[in-house]
Amino acid sequence: MIKWSVSTEVFSLILLFVLILNFHERRWGSHPQRRLYQLCLYLSAGTMVVNILCTCFLSLPQVIPVWVNLLFNSAYFLMVVAVCSIVAFYLCRLLYEHIYRQDGLRRYRRLLAALYLAYALLIAVNLFTGVVFRFDAQHHYQRGPLINSGYLVMVIQLAVLLGITVRNWQSVDSSMRRVMRILPPIILALTIYQIIFPDVLLNGGIIVAADIILMVNFQSRRIEQDILTSSGNRNSLRQELLLRLGGKQNFQVLAVSLQQYRMVNQRYGTRRGDALLCALSAWLEQLHPKGKSFRMGNVEFALLVPYEGPGEADRLARAVQARLRQPWQLDGAGILPCAVLAEFLYTGQGGSADDILELLNFSLAQARCGKEHFLRFEPAIYEKIALHSRTVELLQQAVQKKRFEVWYQPIRHCPTGRFSAAEALVRMRDEAGGLVPPAQFIPIAESDGFIEEITNAVLEQVCRLLADPAADGLRSVSVNLSAQQLLTEDMVRRLDELQRTYGFAPQRLCLEVTERVLSENPDAMRSTMELLMRRGYSFALDDFGAGQSNLSLILENSFSRVKLDHSLIQDYPESERAVFIVHTMLEMFQGMRCPLIVEGVERPEQARALTGHGVEWIQGFYYARPMPRAELMRLLAGDAAKPRPAP
Repeated sequence: MIKWSVSTEVFSLILLFVLILNFHERRWGSHPQRRLYQLCLYLSAGTMVVNILCTCFLSLPQVIPVWVNLLFNSAYFLMVVAVCSIVAFYLCRLLYEHIYRQDGLRRYRRLLAALYLAYALLIAVNLFTGVVFRFDAQHHYQRGPLINSGYLVMVIQLAVLLGITVRNWQSVDSSMRRVMRILPPIILALTIYQIIFPDVLLNGGIIVAADIILMVNFQSRRIEQDILTSSGNRNSLRQELLLRLGGKQNFQVLAVSLQQYRMVNQRYGTRRGDALLCALSAWLEQLHPKGKSFRMGNVEFALLVPYEGPGEADRLARAVQARLRQPWQLDGAGILPCAVLAEFLYTGQGGSADDILELLNFSLAQARCGKEHFLRFEPAIYEKIALHSRTVELLQQAVQKKRFEVWYQPIRHCPTGRFSAAEALVRMRDEAGGLVPPAQFIPIAESDGFIEEITNAVLEQVCRLLADPAADGLRSVSVNLSAQQLLTEDMVRRLDELQRTYGFAPQRLCLEVTERVLSENPDAMRSTMELLMRRGYSFALDDFGAGQSNLSLILENSFSRVKLDHSLIQDYPESERAVFIVHTMLEMFQGMRCPLIVEGVERPEQARALTGHGVEWIQGFYYARPMPRAELMRLLAGDAAKPRPAP
């Protein structure tokens, strides 16, 4: 029986060494919780070694002195309870990992210390009384009346731990719930078996079972980490928010998004770019003793901390904002990231974890538009999010039910006085048939991936118009394209199909792009433009003057026309500065023999001054507002009925 018992402990010890090796291979020892688990593994191994020695010594009562057996067995009893206490404290720390108030953890720690001291005192008294175990005159081991006192300590620890779990159930994560469902019944069953069959040594098996279950819990938590930064990922942030909300805890979330991160990689290299992400995540984690950092997206991070009042919340937000304005020293390079910051405070106002994540994403998007690149939570954001969600729903319905309409803003050809061109503008209707403002749905369509469906619908209707003989008066109709659309081979194929279907002249379809679109991938853009121009399509540079106004774009790309942005003529012709800028550009483009379309003309003074200075094309409300196709056709018919001006 003794050999069988020793072999059982040896087998348990081998399993434990496997766990220790696995722990070191995964390099889990840096986190305080994991250092505690590491201590548990080492103490468990030491306990099993001592137990094996005790069992072997007991088989040699005439060889091993009584005092040696007494010392080793006392050490074993103390070490077993110590392992149980450490495991219990480790589990309690995991239970309180998602609870900001740590009073219960401190009370449980004091309870464990008191129970262990009481048990250590009992083992000390046992040296003189033998109430736990003793050795008879023949040096044989004898059990005392309190031999199972260690199991009683363990039962008390588990019972209190179960009570803590039940009381804080809403703040206990799923992996910890699973551990608390599995571990206590297994330990209790093995303990009862050990008490019923005391000659079978299963203490090592009990310890290994607990360690294996906790190791599995470690592995499940590892999956929820971001691979690069080792911080929590988006799903773990969601789980954390669920637990904080379930426990009715107040908290503060600070979300950070790095802008133009692609330029950081291009300038400093991907290695330094990755180092920047890791440094930012680590700095956020260290900013607050109870804070946790998460990587929400590719370049989006979140810091979750307890809400400790408006003063502390403001101090923390300002500290993050100030740090983001300073360079990060990485491998000898000072990298100054362009970042935006959004803040959310939860003080019991309701909402789910998904609502909060959506709010953070929306707030970051709004922060990008602000001057300070910092957005604090305010109730009005809920209304904006509701409008955003409503717009997304309308876009989905419009795609499915084809509710997109194309309206046209005529462009006046000044020498002939006719509307010889037009710009296609998309319109969307809601369920009641009302028009949704373009400023409301266009930005959302671009950010949420609807722009391709919208452009396809616009191109379809524009090509159908160009095939109509009643629209022969239009030299061209222009359609706006995004960078993503222009870079896809599908756009070329789509245009070829439309041209074959409707049989319009390709040169009558003008594709408008902006400077921002061209700057994203100039070489690829130029290649696609040249391919389409060889097929006969023309290109226009839109919103010239609104950005950097890079003249090299015009020289490097064969634009059939350039559209002067409306912002340049807002004060024209009253402002001398505006007159100088506009006239300089007009003369420059006239010298380059590049047709120029002036947008945003709304007043007669502007129209007279521009035509007087030789402008050939004018687009604006003064001459015509955007209109449906039927109204455009009536306008063109009226134009056709007018007598042509003398040459």
